[in-house]
Amino acid sequence: MTPHSAEAILNNELPLTMSYRLEAKKEVIPCNLHAPFEILNKYGSQMKRLRDGNKPIQLKLFETKLNSETESNSSSSQVISADSILRMAKMELLQKNSGFSNLSNSSEFDSGLDHNKVKLLKLALCLLNAAEKFSHKDYDEAEKLLNSVVLASHDDGHPIERVVTCFARDLKERIDSETGKFDLEREVVHVDMDETLVDLRTAIHTCEQKLSFNQIAHFTGIQTILDSVGSAQRIHFIDIGKKLGSHWIVMMHALANRKDCPIEQLKITAVCTPKDNIEKSGKLLSSFAESMKLPFIFKILHSEMYALEKDMFELEKDEALAVYLVYSLITLSASPKNIESLIKGIKNLNPHIMVVNEIEVNIHGSDFINRFHESLFLCSAMFDHLGDCLERDNQCRKIVEKIYFQAIIKNGVPHICSLPTDEESFKQCCKIHPPTLSGGNILQDLE
Repeated sequence: MTPHSAEAILNNELPLTMSYRLEAKKEVIPCNLHAPFEILNKYGSQMKRLRDGNKPIQLKLFETKLNSETESNSSSSQVISADSILRMAKMELLQKNSGFSNLSNSSEFDSGLDHNKVKLLKLALCLLNAAEKFSHKDYDEAEKLLNSVVLASHDDGHPIERVVTCFARDLKERIDSETGKFDLEREVVHVDMDETLVDLRTAIHTCEQKLSFNQIAHFTGIQTILDSVGSAQRIHFIDIGKKLGSHWIVMMHALANRKDCPIEQLKITAVCTPKDNIEKSGKLLSSFAESMKLPFIFKILHSEMYALEKDMFELEKDEALAVYLVYSLITLSASPKNIESLIKGIKNLNPHIMVVNEIEVNIHGSDFINRFHESLFLCSAMFDHLGDCLERDNQCRKIVEKIYFQAIIKNGVPHICSLPTDEESFKQCCKIHPPTLSGGNILQDLE
């Protein structure tokens, strides 16, 4: 088979997309494609700060520095993306069955690419090949390839370098675990956990403000809820999962400015675990509501998502109940029983509308290689987006990549012997049709 050129592969690149299918109980809401952008234009600036009285929250350590990076940013559009490199690497690996060493000597492999891009492509190929070796339990060869990846990559380099470094380090830990090795030379870093959690929280908060896809996801869901409860005077908003609450400001601002049907009471119940520590966000939201003269109640329910019961919530008969899940189900996807329990708990609440927004990825499949590739492509797309929205030396980006995404990688690439799910049971417990799942959105009919 003749390999495709780099240009052809790039032209056939399929962008990662999200789709939204939202349904309200007992009524069909017409789709307004301009709605999320309307609310973005009106209230997007409100996400930039939560006010404590007249004092805005200060994001320590993470002020953006404008420096000589301007020149590199101006040419960023010409930089090949990590996602494109991975697609080419996967295509090349499928076309070459004689091993990695032959790939590096292929004239066709180098065709159309400059030296730097060839280097990045070889890094990606090296990681993919190491994953293949790992899946066949050829740990010695896999470790050699992973060592070469780590040595040739830079934590502050191209997004593909940062991605493959994260995955290579994780696979090395998996190899040590499988073989019973203990790396005596591994660096041990002592950290202040409280300070680290504060820094991570601040970094995620900054990313919420900077990442366009995240804002559009929130604004789309919020606008749909606002359209559904347009005539309700008492609204109960249940937000399930770990979030920082920036999107609540947008909804509160929109409701406070509603003229046709003034709001009598807005209640927000945040479902989270004690370690999420969102009490401060609740106080700031209450202060903001007071400044907007919005009748507001904020409740915190400390519970695991899969353990929800109706009597845990302070429900009122005359309130319109909306349930909101954004990027929450993916954390439970390894356990269909937990998702089934969550969906059952939500159905018992009998909400007026439920909005679910999820990433199109299957990081808990039964095949290790497919699961590894899914997780790798997800993180590469996210690293690309972080690189587009945040400067290369931005501390927020570094913290999110090294801490937040490292946790995703560890969850998405578990041990070969600990495969917890099968896809059919996952679909069955959520009653998801395949087109809905492949569309990147998990939808549960509440009727």
